Amino acid sequence: MEAKDQFLGYIGDYRVHDSKIEGIVLENTLLTVTLRSYEGEAIAVKFYGVQTMNFIRPIGMMLYSISEMNENAPFRKFHFANWEDDDNASLEIVAEQVEIIM
Repeated sequence: MEAKDQFLGYIGDYRVHDSKIEGIVLENTLLTVTLRSYEGEAIAVKFYGVQTMNFIRPIGMMLYSISEMNENAPFRKFHFANWEDDDNASLEIVAEQVEIIM
């Protein structure tokens, strides 16, 4: 049995890392997080079958990464790591699937 919150890997490529969260829209169990890459490119990260979402002031947060952590199947946990260590802004989503649209 794998431990809870065990790191499984990063999602997205270099454009996701160092991007900023611009918006969050929840429609039923579909959550869309819009990002703006360092180069100015718009990125949509869609989470399907959302079970939970925990956050503190995520809009404007610069990302270090989006990390996938261990979670009970069929769910997956995604942690948006804040680039700024001294800032408590955060976003964590538990959902069934994820899709990145660039």
